[in-house]
Amino acid sequence: MNILITGAKGNVGTYFCSFLSKSHTVYGLDKTDLNVTDKLSTEKTLNSLKPDVVIHTAAITNKYICEYNETLAYDVNTVGTLNLAHCCNELNIPIVYLSSTDVYGDIKSSPYSEVDVCTPMNAYSKSKLGGEELIQTICKKYFIVRTSTIFGGNDCFVRKLIKGKHTAIYLFSNPTLSMTYIEDLIVVIEKLLATKKYGVYNYTNEGCLSKSTLINSIIEFSALDIPLIVSSDKLLSNLIKEPKYTCVNNSHIKDVLDIDIPTWNDRLSNYIEKCNIDI
Repeated sequence: MNILITGAKGNVGTYFCSFLSKSHTVYGLDKTDLNVTDKLSTEKTLNSLKPDVVIHTAAITNKYICEYNETLAYDVNTVGTLNLAHCCNELNIPIVYLSSTDVYGDIKSSPYSEVDVCTPMNAYSKSKLGGEELIQTICKKYFIVRTSTIFGGNDCFVRKLIKGKHTAIYLFSNPTLSMTYIEDLIVVIEKLLATKKYGVYNYTNEGCLSKSTLINSIIEFSALDIPLIVSSDKLLSNLIKEPKYTCVNNSHIKDVLDIDIPTWNDRLSNYIEKCNIDI
C-alpha cells in the first residue's frame, strides 16, 4: 500500500512513518513538502504521488497558540483538512484523520461515545471538529479517530519530563483524561485500513485518570526525586477554557476490530522502562 502521511516531522508523524515503512511504501511529508492550506499545491502533490490512503496527522495542537491565533488554527486544522478531504474524495481513497476527544466538550462526567453530541470549548477543539465535519460531508471513505494525550516515540511529553532537569513540577489544572500509546494507535489504524468499516471511532488506552495521577505515575515509574505541586492559578485557567473530563468509551472500535485494548498504566510503565534504557 502507498501511504501519504502529513505532519511527518512531528512526533506522531515520525513514528507512523517509521512503523508503516516496514510493510508499506510511505510518503512522509512535512509542511515544507506539503502546505495543506494551499489547495492547488495539495491537489498537485496528491495527484502526483497517487497514494492509496492519506493519514492526516498535521495540525496545530498547542491549545494556547490556537486560542490566540485562531486564524492559524482554522487555516491548518480546518481549511487544510478541507483541502485534503477534497483530494481524497476526487482520488476515491480513504483519509485517516487524527482528531481529539476534546471535541466532546464538557457536558458529561462519564465516558463519551461516538454518538454523543460534540460541544467543543476552545479554538483548538472547534477547529478539529470543523475538520471532522468537512470530511464527513465531502468524503465517502474516511476513518476519524478521536484520541487523547498521545505518548511514545522519541519526542513526547513523557520523555521530555523524564529527561528534563526539573526541581519541581507545577500543575495548574487537574482534568480527568485518557491516554493513548502511540504504538497501539498505529496498530489500530493499520487494522482499520484493512477494512472498509468507515466512520468515527474513539481510541485511547483503557482507563481514566486525573492529570495529577498521570504526572505522579511518571515520577514513580521513572524513580524521579521531584515533587508535584498542584496549584490553582485563576489567571492561567482563564486563558483558555478546557473540559474537565474527556474520557471515552472504546466499545465501538473493540467490537469492529475484535480487539482488546491495553491499560494506560501498563503501557506507560513499559514505555518509561524503554526510555530509561535509552537514556
